[in-house]
Amino acid sequence: MEKIALSGCAIIENGKLLLLWKRKHGHYEFPGGKVEPGESAEQTAIRETLEEIGCAVELMKDMGPRDLSIDGKNYLSRVFISKIQDGGVPKIMEPMAFDELIWMPIKDYAKFIVAPNAKEFCEEYLKEK
Repeated sequence: MEKIALSGCAIIENGKLLLLWKRKHGHYEFPGGKVEPGESAEQTAIRETLEEIGCAVELMKDMGPRDLSIDGKNYLSRVFISKIQDGGVPKIMEPMAFDELIWMPIKDYAKFIVAPNAKEFCEEYLKEK
């Protein structure tokens, strides 16, 4: 079965991870989305994050590809540790898709309903700290 390519940004400030509540999936997830034809994972992460939270980002570290399954669909997810550029203030730009933007304390990730790739990211991040 073919996997859908996804790419997104893990934006961390002061030990907190920016996440969006995706109504359709019932969980918090990274800003990001589907890789379009002819687009790199890096380009997708930057474009989708700008579209979803209204901020330009700088990609700092590629966390590598991860297999992911949501609602019976298989994905190949890439996540980039990123930082918001030029003092941007994130806000929900797609209210039809997202209900809430939070800064989740990474150490408390288990208290939140997060996408499988966000859960893996938090576990790895905390191991490295």
